[in-house]
Amino acid sequence: MKKYLYLLITILSAFFIILIIYRFGDIPNRRNNGFVRHYLLNSYSKMHEIDLRDTLYGIVGATRSTIYITTPVQDEILAVGSNGEKEVRRIKIPYFSRFYDSLKFNSLAINIDSPYIYLFAENKPAIIKTAMDSSIFEIRILPPGPFTREVMIGRDRFILRKLESGLTDQIFVRYDLNSGILKKETGISEINGDGGIVSDGRLHFDSETRKLYYVYYYKNQILSFDTSLNLSNRFSLIDTTSSFKIRTGLVKNSGSSAYTNITPAYIINKANYVEKGLLYNMSALRADNETDKFFSDNSILDIIDLKNGRYRGSICLPASHGSKLSQFFISNNRLISLYTNSIIIYDLDPAIDRQDQ
Repeated sequence: MKKYLYLLITILSAFFIILIIYRFGDIPNRRNNGFVRHYLLNSYSKMHEIDLRDTLYGIVGATRSTIYITTPVQDEILAVGSNGEKEVRRIKIPYFSRFYDSLKFNSLAINIDSPYIYLFAENKPAIIKTAMDSSIFEIRILPPGPFTREVMIGRDRFILRKLESGLTDQIFVRYDLNSGILKKETGISEINGDGGIVSDGRLHFDSETRKLYYVYYYKNQILSFDTSLNLSNRFSLIDTTSSFKIRTGLVKNSGSSAYTNITPAYIINKANYVEKGLLYNMSALRADNETDKFFSDNSILDIIDLKNGRYRGSICLPASHGSKLSQFFISNNRLISLYTNSIIIYDLDPAIDRQDQ
């Protein structure tokens, strides 16, 4: 009887804690967020929509004619025509089944730079280079410490966000696949000693500015640095979330310990992309001049000029089948937006980088 009483007390306590957090907690969009948006008119036009039967996970590459997308099938990539074609090719990743289990990969991130496929075994850590036609297979085991973010800055050269055990946090490193040389940054990353959870974000490389940009998930800051790992600048986004709201703690279980968040993890910047010196950022925050319905019915992308940190304006993309976009990719002046079972391609105004407030 006591066991059931304790269980009931635990459930009721958890319910009241959740109720208190909801009533008094700093939950985004329950009140004004302290900023307004303005919208760029005629900044895009819808080209076409592609409906698919598959569940779509992520865009891992694009050319002028093809978009490459991952699905729940681990060894498969969809090659979808970007000009309205209905044909979908299914590409099996070369060597996947042969090496996935033997090398004990827990997960793989994928990037396609046609005709090459790069597989990032983040937990191993390792990088594998193969090709569409299975003609090559190269694997490089990196120094100990997993990595969580990766971008290509040139053929076989990468910037990674990698765990530095001495700091119990993640820093940026440059890795050359051919030489095996790994160079570590100094003075770029914010060190919190929590394995990199609080400072998590998305990493981008812009081939036009030759700069790396790191957009935090949990606050309105962007880091800019060059390929030699020298810090260039720090920018703020348009909202007012200037500090991390998430808190972490060390949790022990069965003799092992790991850092995890101990407060709700409210993501501020959900998805973003960098192209031609502009950051397109999908914010999770409603502006003070937006209604709840308008915000829920549209995916809103704020555009930031990365040369000076200036806010250029915003574009709003209507929800598809009741859902906002999950990821987007910009290539050849097209914005490729990804939804659960569909892709919508927009043609961006070439003058969008010259539009002002």
